[in-house]
Amino acid sequence: MKPILFSFFALVITIPVFAQNWVTDQTMEETVMLEDDQLKVLYFTASWCGPCRYMKPIMKDIDSDKTIDTTVYFMDTDKNITDDILKVNSIPAYFFIKNGRVLGRTGSAMLREEMVKMIKRHDLMTLKGDRLAYRGKPSQYELVAGANPKLTVKNLKTIWYDAQQLNTLSWNIYQKLDDSKDIACALILVQRSIELEEFSSNLKTYAHLLFKNGDKKKALKIAKKAKRRAKKNKEFTGIMDKLISELNE
Repeated sequence: MKPILFSFFALVITIPVFAQNWVTDQTMEETVMLEDDQLKVLYFTASWCGPCRYMKPIMKDIDSDKTIDTTVYFMDTDKNITDDILKVNSIPAYFFIKNGRVLGRTGSAMLREEMVKMIKRHDLMTLKGDRLAYRGKPSQYELVAGANPKLTVKNLKTIWYDAQQLNTLSWNIYQKLDDSKDIACALILVQRSIELEEFSSNLKTYAHLLFKNGDKKKALKIAKKAKRRAKKNKEFTGIMDKLISELNE
């Protein structure tokens, strides 16, 4: 799994699609997401992961076992963002998918017999729920690095599809850092958070960052919006009341 901060298109070839069924972000739709009534196992792995190396021959053997009606797809977490979008925080990790819908997920190394039992159990489950949301929402914003050495574009990409983590990091930057590059970075992050999912907390963060960046007029507008949303949701508004008071002075 790529480190988490603080805490080409498919080639059409005539041989089997991928050795060991390796898939990428771009080839998910034509492989893992196929609606053919067969259970798929999406297996997240990486070359540096010891337990993954242990599981690799087991998963390969299960995939080639004709008595088990499943296909195992391998995904390298260092080369794709599907794991970030699906909030895979440790590997090895396995998603059991049929007709593009997740029936369950689990992780860690295990015996072949245990994995086979899990596959058969999930294959019998009733299919329900929405299709797997493995695609990230496009953004109008472009990531910029901060002055802090941890605020690299590479690190920030790992949370680019998680509204909550983006907001938490933005608030931490607001509270702890003062460099203009860090504030500019946080402003992008919190706007991306709002773009993914607007809630009172990321509006509050955005208002405070605008204030810290000197844009009082816009900060007041966003602060009032955050307070209205918080009141509607019956949430605490004291922090926003204090900011609005300061902005009105």
